[in-house]
Amino acid sequence: MATGFPVFYSPIYLSDAWWMMFYPVLVPILDHLPHAWTSPWLQIAQIWKIWKIGHQPFEEAGSDTFVLATPNGNMLWTCDNAVIHQLFTLHPKVEQPIALVKFYDLWGPTISSVSGEEWKAHRKAVSAGFGNAMNKIVWEEAQHQTETLVTHWIGKEGSIIPVIRFWTSRLALHVISSGFFDKRLEWDDYGTSKAMPPGHQLNFDEALFTMLARLATIFMTPRALLGRLPGKMFKEAYEGFTEVTKYFQELRAGAAENIKELAGKRNKTILEAIVISAANPEITGKEPLPEESILGNIFFTLLAGHETSGSTMGFIFMLLTLYPEYQKRIQEELDRQLSGRPPSEWTVEKDYQALQRGYLGAVQKEVLYIYNPGSFLMRETVEPVTVVDSKGQSHELPKNTLTLINNAAAARNPAVWKRLQVSSARRAALSDSPALYFNPNRWLGTNDGPDDAGGADKTVPEWHAFGAGGRACPGRAFAQIEMTSVMATLLKDYSLELIVDDKTLRDCHGDRQLAWETTRDNAIKRLYDDIEANISIGLMKELPIRVVQRRT
Repeated sequence: MATGFPVFYSPIYLSDAWWMMFYPVLVPILDHLPHAWTSPWLQIAQIWKIWKIGHQPFEEAGSDTFVLATPNGNMLWTCDNAVIHQLFTLHPKVEQPIALVKFYDLWGPTISSVSGEEWKAHRKAVSAGFGNAMNKIVWEEAQHQTETLVTHWIGKEGSIIPVIRFWTSRLALHVISSGFFDKRLEWDDYGTSKAMPPGHQLNFDEALFTMLARLATIFMTPRALLGRLPGKMFKEAYEGFTEVTKYFQELRAGAAENIKELAGKRNKTILEAIVISAANPEITGKEPLPEESILGNIFFTLLAGHETSGSTMGFIFMLLTLYPEYQKRIQEELDRQLSGRPPSEWTVEKDYQALQRGYLGAVQKEVLYIYNPGSFLMRETVEPVTVVDSKGQSHELPKNTLTLINNAAAARNPAVWKRLQVSSARRAALSDSPALYFNPNRWLGTNDGPDDAGGADKTVPEWHAFGAGGRACPGRAFAQIEMTSVMATLLKDYSLELIVDDKTLRDCHGDRQLAWETTRDNAIKRLYDDIEANISIGLMKELPIRVVQRRT
């Protein structure tokens, strides 16, 4: 494949089942081979480590774009912003690699796994659920869920939050449950027994939590075996999948039976909007979308929103705890923007964009940049295309080239990532963690447009977080409005503090400032060392913080 990019030979293709099954045995063996034999393909073949390895494979390749030639096809990996932008925006010449995302089709084809005219029908049906009415619902529900979560933290958890990601994932799901299904989940319901709906073994929230927790098992296990294999994980996966299917079918059927009444409803849920749109040939352009695709699109959209928002909010709150100066700046901006108005008077129309332009929005963008929930994205050329790299050189990509957009490497590409000055000794001691270079200032003054560039630093693109072009995330506004409302509601009256344990204080001979700095450095290091990748990335281990009444 003569593209003009460096070519390396690799025995591993992205979807090789043998590699996914046997890598725990193979990687230690391959690590003993001469590095020149395995660079850069061995590192990047371990896709669960993509975020951790960052820009290193591209440094070894000597190029921000390279090709891996494998027995099962060619793969083009890139972290070049110019190339990435074209791969996003050349749709439909560059498409989603449908065969590689079929595992998302738990019920039927979804917006992710179809192309052409069929994709347009799915896109229109899904997009119908997002708009100004839904923005208002999300804003207000995020306020309610955050207010009641803080009350729960203080009243039931003693103000201590051992694993913030545990709570932000659930917070995202609570907001989604309201916007998607008009089902409000409450924090005080945890650990309490509720009346079981007829025909169900789990309550609605329990079913969603169980299925999401066992999603990898559901994706990888043939459906016919899921309910028959022994072991807790298979039992829970089967139960969660079965129960969610029943609930979705009931909700879809209820909406389908009342389409005429719902058509005139002003504040439709996302499920109602998708059901109505999917039944309208003027929107789908053909026969109505089948039930399986409606269920699949609802879950796929739910999953994308849950993972993006839950992961990002977890990092936001942890980083604001480690950098209280930015937490304080956000609080000062909230005081100016909200002007003493009660939360019931905060609105999307008046407050959202103003907050996005300040430190609150800048923190969101910085977190999405350095801790992007999706470490890489896939695209495939459906016809030959020409791309121009950041150096102005043209490259021809043949038809059927699998292209992999490495978000993690693009974010830490030294050509565009202006890192804060840190001594080499400190970088080494703290694992060169991206948290060490947390710098929201680069984003000040930006809005939330789909192709926005950094405020102070125009070389830093923002579009990588939600994609761009035809395949851009339709739920972008939902996620950003949710995160903005959550941050404003929490930080207006409360602060987050790092917990310094007694041992660290003793080791620092009672010097509280030194103990805090030591604890913070440990947390910064762990925000690289302990990051785990599943569907998204996150810190799943304990790193306790405290919520306290804000000091004014």
